[in-house]
Amino acid sequence: MGVDVVTRILTEKYLSLNLIRDVRGIYLTPKHIPVLTEEVVKALNLKAEGTYIDCTLGEGGHTRQILESTDLPVKILGFELDSTAIKSAKETLRIYSDQVVILNASYVELAKESVNLGVSKVDGVIFDLGLSSLQLGTQDRGFSFRSDSPLDMRFDQTQELDAWQVVNRSTEEELTTILKDLGEEPYSKRISRLIIKSRPINTTGQLSKVIVQAAGRRVGKIHPSTRSFQAIRMKVNDELNNIRKGLDQATSMLSEGGRLVVISYHSIEDRIVKKYISQASTNCICDPKIIECVCEHKAFLKSINKKVIKPKLNEIELNPRSRSAKLRVAQKLLD
Repeated sequence: MGVDVVTRILTEKYLSLNLIRDVRGIYLTPKHIPVLTEEVVKALNLKAEGTYIDCTLGEGGHTRQILESTDLPVKILGFELDSTAIKSAKETLRIYSDQVVILNASYVELAKESVNLGVSKVDGVIFDLGLSSLQLGTQDRGFSFRSDSPLDMRFDQTQELDAWQVVNRSTEEELTTILKDLGEEPYSKRISRLIIKSRPINTTGQLSKVIVQAAGRRVGKIHPSTRSFQAIRMKVNDELNNIRKGLDQATSMLSEGGRLVVISYHSIEDRIVKKYISQASTNCICDPKIIECVCEHKAFLKSINKKVIKPKLNEIELNPRSRSAKLRVAQKLLD
């Protein structure tokens, strides 16, 4: 298929979503647009009567694309912590209500919640680990540094820990570790020191000003606050630990031949996913210095794509937020 044909098809797809283009020709996204949809559907290898889990349902974009792509009778369980996103997902998936079960729960509870519904094994699981446009665009949620809103950043609005507590109650050493380990922020010490001096910090706008003052304006694509906001959000929601737990839960639920499909957006997440699949695809994970295997580890996954799958240029042009997406796929071996 030629580039012009692909561009035309993608353009028609985005226009069908009632999107408009700004003066630069970039499509604006009032609703979240799922990334790598064709690649996800192909990776799941859908089958008749199959049951699948969308661990990060969001507004229902990937689930809808999956259901629209096939006439096969499949069912999907959708997990989502964000109650606001669930309202949007219910509307998005209204015509598929007989094929979708939406759960207001974390994917770290995937196995327990699925078994409670009478589902012990599934044929595929998808994770989309990115923030949605809804979360970024809702000012009172505190995810974005582009507006001045309360420091919140919680996916689950019922949990106690929020961004205000992380910013205002952490020690300088704790803040430095958070920014360095979760955001890979090169100016973590400098930023942490100024945060301590500037407290209390109550809004995203105040926090962003402190970060910019500490780190300075940088020549490049990303805003100086990007890494720090990412790090604080990940700390608030315990994202890295939850990813590890979620991958374990998902793999335990997969039937033989079932597919694990994961989209990540930054290097920390992708390293976790890559390492998990690599170890799960290896019969021995002993230290290379050990001559004879003592771990008794047996491979339970097979990596499907040797190279990470990234969005095509056409998709990036039409949906700039997709540019950092990375897709990895693995298949469950015999238990």
